[in-house]
Amino acid sequence: MKECLRCKKPIPDNTIRDYCDICYEVYEKIFDKIREYLREYPMSTAFEVSEYTGIDHVIIKNFIKEGRLIEIDAEEVNVSCKRCGRLILSRYHEYCPKCERNLLKELNGIKGHFVQPENAQMHYKKFST
Repeated sequence: MKECLRCKKPIPDNTIRDYCDICYEVYEKIFDKIREYLREYPMSTAFEVSEYTGIDHVIIKNFIKEGRLIEIDAEEVNVSCKRCGRLILSRYHEYCPKCERNLLKELNGIKGHFVQPENAQMHYKKFST
């Protein structure tokens, strides 16, 4: 016996699908929602499909891995945020806008510990010989 990928219920080894019947129906409804969106907005990115349908990008990526969806030029468009893993539109960014804002807040908070006061003066210490 093997397990359903979604709910972990046992399913027979000789089944073609990796899901139990109930989960397969849910999975197919999700795919239908993606298909309808792509009919209306062809050439959308995985990020756009995820944003506008509310379907997690991991599920969309699974459909791509299964060969049910085709992603064109994935390196150019769909890049994951280095912090949270969420898809971002541009390969020129490393973080999604939310993580970018949080990182800037954190860095600005830390920066205050290293900044010298403006009125600080330098002097040298005389060593006795």
